[in-house]
Amino acid sequence: MENKNILLEDEMFAESSSFDKVDPIEGKRLSSLVNQLNQVTKDIQEAEDFLKTLKAKKQNISFEQIPEVMDEMGIDRLDVDGATVSLKSFVSASIPMDKKDQAYAWLRENGYDDIIKNDITLSFGRGEDNVAKDLMVDLDQKGFHPESKTHIHSMTLKAFVRDMVEKGAPIDLDLFGAFVARTAVVKRK
Repeated sequence: MENKNILLEDEMFAESSSFDKVDPIEGKRLSSLVNQLNQVTKDIQEAEDFLKTLKAKKQNISFEQIPEVMDEMGIDRLDVDGATVSLKSFVSASIPMDKKDQAYAWLRENGYDDIIKNDITLSFGRGEDNVAKDLMVDLDQKGFHPESKTHIHSMTLKAFVRDMVEKGAPIDLDLFGAFVARTAVVKRK
């Protein structure tokens, strides 16, 4: 990938005749700036890769290693090195597109359809502001076709999954793209 982003000097100056009218000093300056840009682009990519590695390490320590050790110790909270370490539940959920219909059907069948939002969107052309103010009932008679979109706000979905898990109620976590874990939270005193 980094080879795609880096402009090679040979490729840039392949048509050397186009530079016949360019001052050699300015040409060297431009070449130097291109090389600097290439180096900075490479440095950014390396820094992003390093940051990604650090984030993965942090997640492993907070989601796996610390909770595992605290479980072995039989504790949920501890003061250590001027900080309080505690275990907290963590919930992440995002319904996969290929399971949306199935998830919504499950919510409706189990009486949880109140978290489903239904948006109706309608686009009007220029100068149709007065038509936009008419009642939704009249839309079909006037030749407009509103689009309906159902969705669940991400925070509402997370709260719903958290509530179901805490109650011990049956829920297919895979259906809701949910990840439930305990994570270590460290607060400095």
